Amino acid sequence: MRWRAVLPYITLCAVSMTACKDDKKSEDSEVLPFSDNEYAIYVAFTYDSIPSASAKPILCAGIWSNAYSNGESPSVYKLSPGRDEGVEVFDIFVTPNKDIYAAGCFGNAAVYWKNDNENELPEGRAATGIEVDNDGTVYTCGMQKEGYTETAKMWIGIKPTMLNNGARANKLSLCNGKCYIAGYGINTSKNVEVEEARIWIDGQSYNKLTQDHEDDNYGDYPAIANDIVSDGAGWWCVGQERNSLAGFLPKVWINRSNNNLMKEGPASSLTSIEYEDGIFYIGGNDGNHAKYWTATQKSSKENRFKDLEEHDLTSGSTFAIVEDIDVLNKIVVCCGYERSVSNSNIPRLWVNGKEYNFGDKVNSYSNVHPRAVAIVKR
Repeated sequence: MRWRAVLPYITLCAVSMTACKDDKKSEDSEVLPFSDNEYAIYVAFTYDSIPSASAKPILCAGIWSNAYSNGESPSVYKLSPGRDEGVEVFDIFVTPNKDIYAAGCFGNAAVYWKNDNENELPEGRAATGIEVDNDGTVYTCGMQKEGYTETAKMWIGIKPTMLNNGARANKLSLCNGKCYIAGYGINTSKNVEVEEARIWIDGQSYNKLTQDHEDDNYGDYPAIANDIVSDGAGWWCVGQERNSLAGFLPKVWINRSNNNLMKEGPASSLTSIEYEDGIFYIGGNDGNHAKYWTATQKSSKENRFKDLEEHDLTSGSTFAIVEDIDVLNKIVVCCGYERSVSNSNIPRLWVNGKEYNFGDKVNSYSNVHPRAVAIVKR
């Protein structure tokens, strides 16, 4: 996720659900064209390092960024070079002065990186979300694991805080001095462990987010909140809820109200969300298709979609998903992967709906998995 400016308190006003062709052209003209020498894109990714055919693969992590022009090569650098116990990265955040923060883990320790500097987070197994406020304070979230028990955590700087009723904290967002965290807890009231989607604001837990399905004998179907963002007035949270043994409902919770996106196939989910100038941008998949959606809120009092538009990024011939989304000046960047016919994962980066080439270096790595993306002005 990119740097988010502190947003003023706004009230989303109602606008027409339909627009004439002239209005559409006017809206599209407001999108500034993407240019490598004007915008920097950063992608955090994992890959397998295989020293020899007989050696066990070593999980590594790196940061990719686009070149200034077509005549140059994109840059790639490894996080925590030299480590051999496995390094993973899950989120990225870039400040206006181009300091790169990333959240992840090595071995059994949660860490975050500021550029090349690694910082271990106490009482943590993995850090999965990160942002930095205007004062330079680093906020991260993730989880601790002891035996089979997982506990959701957040850190301000390196000071840990346990998130009540939480098993994992997945992503966080800062807005107007508040920290919003999306994740899930575990319900064992029916003698089975079931994930319940939850959010926390400034470390304080809400009850579980509302769901569609409940079985008196089994309990609620599993649901997970993957990401959250605030517009200054309220919040939108995205994730998924299982609705059968084979499929999931892609979920958007708007100020705790339950909304479902369109669903074409099983295993649908929403992974990420961003906000800019009254529009929410949502990434994920619908069936085999990697997609992103844009939407506005119906009104300040109605927690429903308005002007929902779907943007298909892949053909659907094999499974594909958007893992993260970011937006700047209406330029939408998405990262994720598409599964090949041989069942290997092909890393993908999309800019305004079109594929962007990672370059020869990333394409030569094994099992590349883009995890997070950010776009900023150069």
